[in-house]
Amino acid sequence: MKTLGVSIALIALLCAPSANADDNIDRPGKGDWCYLPMHSPTPAEQKAFVDDVAPAAVTASKKHGVPAAIIAGMAIVESGYGLTRIAIKSNNIYAFKWPGSKIGKGYEKFVLWCQPDWDEGNVYPAFKSRADAVDFVAWRLAASDHYKAASRKYKEAVGRGADKRKTALVWLEEIAQKYNYDPTAYVKKVSAVVRRPVKNSTVSMWELAE
Repeated sequence: MKTLGVSIALIALLCAPSANADDNIDRPGKGDWCYLPMHSPTPAEQKAFVDDVAPAAVTASKKHGVPAAIIAGMAIVESGYGLTRIAIKSNNIYAFKWPGSKIGKGYEKFVLWCQPDWDEGNVYPAFKSRADAVDFVAWRLAASDHYKAASRKYKEAVGRGADKRKTALVWLEEIAQKYNYDPTAYVKKVSAVVRRPVKNSTVSMWELAE
């Protein structure tokens, strides 16, 4: 299970088939389908999402000291390239749950009406843009008690001249222990999209983020 207000919706995304339900975005009812992308992203949709998120991740990395390629990859995994209902309706591309009145100050609330009952808490922050979501989650990964030790270690290692990619992957492995209910699967999934974020393209998220 994820901690710090992050949805455990990734259970559905990790286990989802490649072809998802392409139906009414406002579909009534509740079910695990609620978390899935509206459809499998085309290469063009993948590229458009990456082109949108990569610069935001670079900006957030410089501001908060977390690895840009990894936080961009996390956005891809969590939102199915921006095609989940929550991503479309609230720009919440990390399915990050409402963190409380103090941390969530200044954000509107979005209720995910179709969230199944087994997942407690269906209120999420609504972001003004995807870049806003990237900045918010990067800040939490740098400042939260759950993750700040790993983020501080990453920043110090990079400052000493350590290999950025290897250090970023270590950071991912460390934060995944509390960020996701299945850390091993999560690291594998994020690492894969970082290496090849767009189908049939040789460009990696490492290159885009650097």
